[in-house]
Amino acid sequence: MSVYLNDEHRALRAAVRKFVDEEIIPIAAELDRENKFPLEAYRQMGELGFLAPSVSPEYGGAGADLLSTALVKEEVARGAAGLGMSINVCSLNFCHTLEMYGTEEQKRRYIAEVASGRKLASWMLTEPNAGSDALALQTVARPDGNKYIVKGSKTFITNAPLAEYFICIARLPGTKGARGGLQLLLERGMPGLEVGEKFDKLGMRCSPTSEVFMEDVEVPKANLIGAEGQGFPEMFKTLDAERSMGASTSIGVMQACLEASVKYANQRVQFEKPLAEFQLVQEMIANMATGLEVAREYCYKVVTLCMRGRSIIKEAAIAKLFASQMAVRSALDAVQIHGGYGYIKEYHVERFLRDAKLGEIGGGTSQIQTRLIAKEVLRGR
Repeated sequence: MSVYLNDEHRALRAAVRKFVDEEIIPIAAELDRENKFPLEAYRQMGELGFLAPSVSPEYGGAGADLLSTALVKEEVARGAAGLGMSINVCSLNFCHTLEMYGTEEQKRRYIAEVASGRKLASWMLTEPNAGSDALALQTVARPDGNKYIVKGSKTFITNAPLAEYFICIARLPGTKGARGGLQLLLERGMPGLEVGEKFDKLGMRCSPTSEVFMEDVEVPKANLIGAEGQGFPEMFKTLDAERSMGASTSIGVMQACLEASVKYANQRVQFEKPLAEFQLVQEMIANMATGLEVAREYCYKVVTLCMRGRSIIKEAAIAKLFASQMAVRSALDAVQIHGGYGYIKEYHVERFLRDAKLGEIGGGTSQIQTRLIAKEVLRGR
């Protein structure tokens, strides 16, 4: 039992777990096979208050904290990791960002539509030549009277194929580095805004992902989020919150691997005894459980530090690096425990392995996390 969770957290976890068991796990294999987002389940989550737990009730949220958002993400990822990733973009990258920096009109117009499950949202940072190096982005927003003219392209954008709203990170013309950043609200249907075809991915297949192209999109200045030129510092605040719970998806996958492996090891009989009685199988399960507990508790610590306004650059990188590596290892061991059955889709663990791999790539690769950790340690932090 975690020292970071209170009764409200535990009640939320139980409610989300029940929903996932009843509504997500039975369709998870189909969603993966058909590369399909579960819109009906997403809307149900909105009705139950799971999509924006940390947003104020004034704007359609539950008025909880960021740790509640991490718990929802973790539990949903246990059933379908891609769905956990998609809802996190809606609840954290979109709703949380708007609540922090948006105008009152923006908050009332957009947040409730997403928090309720009526609309899907997206957050656009990554570009073809700006992935791990976020400040290398080249999308330009040129001021023109009472509007901005936006030109550029984004890639690997979660929810883009279905999103109605987009937060686009761009820069003013002639600026470099951390200067001149903008956060702009775009809506599907704006002339010049085009969404590419949905990617056919290795894992996280129920989370729709695509490129987005902006060819002289006219965006009203009323759609500016926060202060002109301050988009990058604001963006990094969002990224701090996102990174604080970056381990949550991996933790959900690890939990799924452990549950599937324990069930199979107790049921499968070889040499006239259950697999669970074989020492090497026990070792793999023990390693799964150990990695899961350590990753989960440290993740909760990092989210708690973030809520207290602490700098978490090193801590978030450690949490993400460790959890993502342990998730891949747990998934590999789950496949191994299942033997030949682990290699076919009927037993789900092959899906867990495909989903787990993204944790070592998305949101900053393991190599980037290692670099961040080393940099902070060498600075004496």
